[in-house]
Amino acid sequence: MLSEKLLHVAIIGVDPILWILLSMSVVSFGVIVERVLVFSYVKNNIQNLSEPKIRVVLEKRLGLLATFGNNAPFIGLFGTVLGVINAFHTLSSENEFGVNAVMGGISEALVATATGLFVAIPSVMAYNYFVRKIKMMLLQMEADEK
Repeated sequence: MLSEKLLHVAIIGVDPILWILLSMSVVSFGVIVERVLVFSYVKNNIQNLSEPKIRVVLEKRLGLLATFGNNAPFIGLFGTVLGVINAFHTLSSENEFGVNAVMGGISEALVATATGLFVAIPSVMAYNYFVRKIKMMLLQMEADEK
């Protein structure tokens, strides 16, 4: 009984997951662009800002990139599982062995995995870049004070 109800939810398909991942990608890209602009502003005005203020301004929204980088592959994997469930459900409901239905469902499912990686990889790369850049800016600022 419960498994049937969950099956009806699962056979909705991969589309909702893909929309979530697409939204995450847009937000991630926006954060990356915004962070580049903020880093440029701080670099040009570094002498007018205190170290704590610089750290607060530069680290803002980096947690979002880290969260997306860590969770997007799992969301993509969830979409893959839903797609495979949907493919097998389609296969079980047909009278004949439908290779096309199964292969179409599985390929749709794998798109979710690829999309999850497409969101995660740039997010992690940007996060690591910005964290390294913050460390370098603060070290440079400390060296200039001495």
